[in-house]
Amino acid sequence: MSIKELQDVNGTVIHPITEMAAIADADKLVNTTSTQNNIAGIKNFVDGINIKGVPLSAIDSMKVKSIPNNDIHQINQSGLYYYYSKTANRPLMDISYLNGYLLASFGDADNGILLFIGGLTTMEKFQGKWRKAETNTAMDLWSGGAKVGDTLKLAADVNNFDRLRFKLTTPLGNDYVERSTNKSTFWLTQVGLSGDGGAIRAAELTLDRMDDQKAMKLSKALINNGSSKADPLSDVVLTKVEGLK
Repeated sequence: MSIKELQDVNGTVIHPITEMAAIADADKLVNTTSTQNNIAGIKNFVDGINIKGVPLSAIDSMKVKSIPNNDIHQINQSGLYYYYSKTANRPLMDISYLNGYLLASFGDADNGILLFIGGLTTMEKFQGKWRKAETNTAMDLWSGGAKVGDTLKLAADVNNFDRLRFKLTTPLGNDYVERSTNKSTFWLTQVGLSGDGGAIRAAELTLDRMDDQKAMKLSKALINNGSSKADPLSDVVLTKVEGLK
């Protein structure tokens, strides 16, 4: 919103020329029309400025609010807030979004919705009850290069997610495969044709969840090139695991 004129506290236009001139002469106006003559640093002359008839001091739509008691569940008013990694009841999100901004929109204290901007995660409060956070943004749980026998240490408990997405890297190519988290063992399968189209080729990886639900072991990797017997894969076959809600 551009400042087209400066008005004093009584609404009288005191600088009607150009926006540039108004800004350039602002310090002089402060020193001649207020009591802030000797304040060092940035002069605060907001009280006497109107923008299209609205006092500048009343425009607070972009002011960042503090989260009450540093607890997400204590928010009950609309506005822009900043949360931290240790803010209570913060939804689980990727490490990139441990600190950030959220927008709150409330019809009343018992009904509203929060949007965590960075992770595109929403939380709804309905009739006084907070619902489970929802997002379509995948969370990175592990990345690297896994071979058979390797244990993958995950960034979060598998049970926090509805699905896991695996990035396979085998002789059949690089593919993403999704699996529901309601299993203790994940079988990840790629299927394709041989170069001449005369045979079906397939690769399959087997991963077992560990007891603490924060790790899994790559126990087997096989490939069948159209023959009757599958051969083991000894190279890197898995490069990423993501969680989806």
